[in-house]
Amino acid sequence: MGADALTQVLSKRKAKTHRGKKILREREPKVLEDAKTALVIRGTKTSNDMTNFLRELYLLRSPLSMLYMRKHEEHPFEDSHKLEQLCKKFDHSLFAFGSSSKKRPARLILGRLFDGHLLDMQEFGVEDYKSMSTFRGSGATDAMTGVKPLVVFQGAGFENDEHLKRAKSLLLDYFGGGRPDKVLLPGMESAIVFTVLDPPAGQPSNKAKVLFRRYRLLMQKSGGRLPRIEMKELGPSFQLTLDRTREPDKDRWKQAIKVPKAAKPKKVKNVKTTEMGKRIGKFHLGKQDFNQIHTIHHGASKKRKLTQALKQGAANAPKGDTPADAKAA
Repeated sequence: MGADALTQVLSKRKAKTHRGKKILREREPKVLEDAKTALVIRGTKTSNDMTNFLRELYLLRSPLSMLYMRKHEEHPFEDSHKLEQLCKKFDHSLFAFGSSSKKRPARLILGRLFDGHLLDMQEFGVEDYKSMSTFRGSGATDAMTGVKPLVVFQGAGFENDEHLKRAKSLLLDYFGGGRPDKVLLPGMESAIVFTVLDPPAGQPSNKAKVLFRRYRLLMQKSGGRLPRIEMKELGPSFQLTLDRTREPDKDRWKQAIKVPKAAKPKKVKNVKTTEMGKRIGKFHLGKQDFNQIHTIHHGASKKRKLTQALKQGAANAPKGDTPADAKAA
């Protein structure tokens, strides 16, 4: 029996302990899924800068991340099977893989899993990396764990290029953290800004550089209801260049983005919500009879209409049938 077949047989075993049954129940499909967790892992060859870079990626997503510093021999683009097993073992749906080599120095791979199997991933080149320690004077490590950052994407490349669109989705999944229903304004303490630069002449648009900057939001008094915002750079800062990509299978992608009916909001008749979350309602009134509506000149208008109706009736009456004849009859 091969290793793959043995893994499939072992994975189908039923849990016998209470703890094992609880773990399997938590991994079952849910109408409202929990926040995605990420596995941060390094390859066989990683430089000191790349190792520090992975540690800070772990901190940026903490506590929804796990730092796995054992060397992982298999490269995800060559063989992703063991990486899938590792993510399934620790119940992670995202991964960040860092490696360094002579041919591909300082490489970061971001990927997603669906139903325990690889969905899609992209490889980026990391340049101009500055760690948090260089920004410590501005309080870089303050308000780190559990903070929901505001993620901003700048540049037309994120909307026009298909590869950068997928890169935007991957970056948002990893750095966005959880998806709360409501956010308190004073709780918005940090912002992550991705800026795509125009590529040099003669290069494809997907080779454009993406700048990563992280800021702390300082709310000052403004004299009004909303505060005045000041931004201080916290770090880390680096720039990414898209290298390799693996697109998802169309059928698997449709299954991954499918929203169950129970999770969809119930449609309210004649009420719609704008892009900014504002609700607009529509009221339908019956047909209005203006003769029954009281206005300032209601009596004069009614007499004028009655006179016009009598004149029109007299004009349409037969010649021999006059009002006097009708009265004599």
